Amino acid sequence: MKNLRNLLLLACLCSMVLTAIGQDDDASQKYRSRDLEQLEQYEDGDTPFPPRPKSNLAIGVKGGLSLLFGDVRPQSSFGGALDIRKSFGHAFSMRLQGAVGQAKGLNFKPTSGYQNHGGNPYNTAYFVEPGAATAPNVYYNYQMTYGDASIQALLNLNNLNFYKEQPKWSLYAGFGVGAMGYNTVVDARNGNDRYDFSTVDAIALDDPSVPGLDGRSQRLTTLEGLLDGEYESAAEAHLDRSYIEVGGNKFTVNPAVMGIVGTSYRLGRRVEVELEYRIVTSGDDLLDGARWQETGGGSGASRLTPATSEVDALSNLTLGVHVRLGKGEDAEWWRNPMTQLYTDVQEVRQTTKKLTEDSDDDGIPDLYDDEPDTPEGVPTDARGRALDSDGDGYTDNVDDEPFSPKNAEVDANGVALDADNDGVPDIYDKEPNSPPGMYYDAKGVAIQLDIPEATEQPCLLPIIHFELNRDNIQPQFYPEMYYIAQVMKADPDLKVRAVGFADARNTDAYNLDLSQRRVNNAISFLVNTYGIEEGRFMVEFKGESEPMIKGLPENGGSSKLEPLYYVNRRVEFECVRD
Repeated sequence: MKNLRNLLLLACLCSMVLTAIGQDDDASQKYRSRDLEQLEQYEDGDTPFPPRPKSNLAIGVKGGLSLLFGDVRPQSSFGGALDIRKSFGHAFSMRLQGAVGQAKGLNFKPTSGYQNHGGNPYNTAYFVEPGAATAPNVYYNYQMTYGDASIQALLNLNNLNFYKEQPKWSLYAGFGVGAMGYNTVVDARNGNDRYDFSTVDAIALDDPSVPGLDGRSQRLTTLEGLLDGEYESAAEAHLDRSYIEVGGNKFTVNPAVMGIVGTSYRLGRRVEVELEYRIVTSGDDLLDGARWQETGGGSGASRLTPATSEVDALSNLTLGVHVRLGKGEDAEWWRNPMTQLYTDVQEVRQTTKKLTEDSDDDGIPDLYDDEPDTPEGVPTDARGRALDSDGDGYTDNVDDEPFSPKNAEVDANGVALDADNDGVPDIYDKEPNSPPGMYYDAKGVAIQLDIPEATEQPCLLPIIHFELNRDNIQPQFYPEMYYIAQVMKADPDLKVRAVGFADARNTDAYNLDLSQRRVNNAISFLVNTYGIEEGRFMVEFKGESEPMIKGLPENGGSSKLEPLYYVNRRVEFECVRD
């Protein structure tokens, strides 16, 4: 346990140092420089595939229990490992690992199967009487020191489940190949003397007929008190296999294969802890120093017991820490490969939802609505804002004059200011302080007339013009329309004749229809905008007849003539009194 504690303290120290080194992660370092062009193409929609993020190395250190499953009952011991891991995708990664440790064992059953097997330390120490029919019983034990190096392929099972963006737990499995070296020694002598196992032999093994009998535990306790724990004798080994010598000890070297399962818990972007189990086999039955059956092989001094059919397998249960090196994003085995796709699909779904949602029922989807809480029934512009046709700061629903002249100062009701009450807004009034009781022209200038009392008051109304083949009222003529409305409001008995015209281009029938549409639109504007009664208008439309400028060619002629054509495209307003 002391070794395990020291190893874990070292792992935590390494993780803190490496985490501090890599704190300055930058999002721009998520991808390799050669993948930036693909990233740009993906973001622009030119390719359906995003680039693969960087795959950084992770270093891990671990320690825990070692058990050897063989011919001798195993006892728990300690083992540790150091590894470097690199991902090659979200589910697959490779790992280089070096492991060292010990394994121990002690049998509670006796054996004499070592008889006549050369190289077996018990045969040398105990079967020494020539001509003896049987060898004395011994109790196998061992201490095996090992080291192995391997390359491992790991499959991240978590990333086969695509329903979590970033889990805290990861489950993985894998296999590896490599080489394993081991050296096994046994405690066969008490100094230079043989052990006397008679007290152990006398302890009966478990018997169901004897309540409370635990012969196995009693034998093991007795053996642990009897053996001195020196492990002074080399165990039986393969003389025909290669070995390396370390510190005067010979380590037999075998190829090895291993299976791995483990789970990790993510502490942060760089650090994870893991619990892992691995089992290693090298096809060798002498890792525990024993390979002969306990009995059998005939009788007599020359008998040989046969070998067991199993091979020994080393297992490790370890707890460790992994720290990711370098800058960039999380290790790939923690990233869901579907996250990018799910994120993009979610953005499309949210956009689609906004395209279909209209919180204030103004006809503008929330996605494009700059004012998503416009009061119900209020007209809006193309961006969902309450309509303010004349831009005077009063929305049309509260504006008593929604088409006030542009940039005109208005009162609290949105009506253009007219300081002298001459019917001309101050913004157009060339004489804003005209005396009352006068007649005024379209510019607000007082007109001095010498008219007998019985003579009718003069009525001067403006003309409006139109673009080629158009029938809509142009904004520059809003002041003229405003003036006409004010004249008609000032004299409720006044009626107005509106006459529409077109220029000479196009056919007579087309121009007659066009002039009709122009005069109808002009009257509708005055009715809808200023509330003038429609019955106060008399309508005429004369097409291309009665041009103000005569003699213009019907085929269009030079572009220099366009201003002259413009004069002919008009609606005239005339005062009519009963």
